[in-house]
Amino acid sequence: MRRTIAALAVLLAAGALPAIAQDGTDPQAAAPAAAAPAAPQPASAAPGAAKLDALLIYRQGRDLETAGKAADAQAKFAQAVGVCDQELATDSHRLEAYVVKCWSLFRLNRHSEVISTGQAGLRVAFDARISEVMGESYYFLGQMDNSLKYLQKYIEVAGDTGDRGPTALFFMGEAYLRLKKYSHADIAYSAAVAREPGMPRWWFRLGVACESQGDWKRAADAYAKALALSPSLQEAKDGQARAKAKLTQ
Repeated sequence: MRRTIAALAVLLAAGALPAIAQDGTDPQAAAPAAAAPAAPQPASAAPGAAKLDALLIYRQGRDLETAGKAADAQAKFAQAVGVCDQELATDSHRLEAYVVKCWSLFRLNRHSEVISTGQAGLRVAFDARISEVMGESYYFLGQMDNSLKYLQKYIEVAGDTGDRGPTALFFMGEAYLRLKKYSHADIAYSAAVAREPGMPRWWFRLGVACESQGDWKRAADAYAKALALSPSLQEAKDGQARAKAKLTQ
């Protein structure tokens, strides 16, 4: 695992990923904070007034989403966006409102709005959480280079042990795979599963990256890991059959 993380660090340091301005735009900005960012804190309510908590509403949406109540979850995410908009109308420099709004928009699949909101937030101050969610949204918008830039910045600041570190590494692997940079994808996926070994699809995608390089032994091993976690994953079954056939030739 240490070799995998070190290899990823070398990719970052060597400029395999393009640099990004710290505010997400061309002009230079102040240096980002060195420590991993803390979770958002609710805004303090005005005296005598009950205040809606955007982060709490967002978390309620995630719980509903996990419970399979998609419509109710979407309503909560939309409500959280509205609360964040109210906060930003009062204080346009409230960074936590930008963070929660980006997260909520992401859950609503409004990826272009994640980007515009994130860019506005990064003009206030750099926040690794915003950079990470922008990286994921750029992936879903089909902009792989931008996705890698923002995910890279998250890893540089928060590290691969941050809350979204393994997910950021996985999406880096996905972006590299789509760019046909298979060895880079291999490194990113390997780092992701080292940190989060219980994700069957991540092992499957590592198998794809290994297969794309003709590394049939490691591909077979990765597909086997995926199937151990999810025996019905047909894609991994197919990949394992291909890898085993190559190994017996």
